[in-house]
Amino acid sequence: MKEKWLSFGPAKQFIAKSVLCVVVWRILYIYILQPIRFPDKILTMLIGKGTIIFVNIFSKSGLQPAYCVESNYTPEAMLVRNNHVILRIGDACNGLELMLIYAGVIALLPGSTKLKTKYIGLGIIGLIVTNMLRCAGLEWVYEFYRPMFETTHHYLFTLVMYVIIFYGWVLYINKLKANEKG
Repeated sequence: MKEKWLSFGPAKQFIAKSVLCVVVWRILYIYILQPIRFPDKILTMLIGKGTIIFVNIFSKSGLQPAYCVESNYTPEAMLVRNNHVILRIGDACNGLELMLIYAGVIALLPGSTKLKTKYIGLGIIGLIVTNMLRCAGLEWVYEFYRPMFETTHHYLFTLVMYVIIFYGWVLYINKLKANEKG
């Protein structure tokens, strides 16, 4: 069995490990974590509260500050101003899947545990902050350019998140190459 595995080569091994990780994650998530909203509830509220910070910083002066509350009816954080919901952040938009994609690829690439931990940790922090800015940007688009909301939500800001993930991978791979030379 080990000989068969080694005969695959690094690219096929990476793909096989990736598929296995995705299958295990989806089973774990769908049957255990999603029903209890872990870590979704924590992450969605974190994104909501961080988004509020940016929304309030960039809001027009004179506006009441916005705040974040958890919905009693649906799995989402609601951003509220003047008793009106200005944005809803559902569990599907909390960035968990993106963080797992980013971290999973780095975890499966070669490199030391220390280097992987550094890049995964900093990358996840970067993705969380970027997602907060993305949601604040969506609120701004919704408020001032409502016809563009769906396009920015589903395409533009999604593309930005994937570009940042790709850039994180490039930084990691470049660091690996630099360590091999030095």
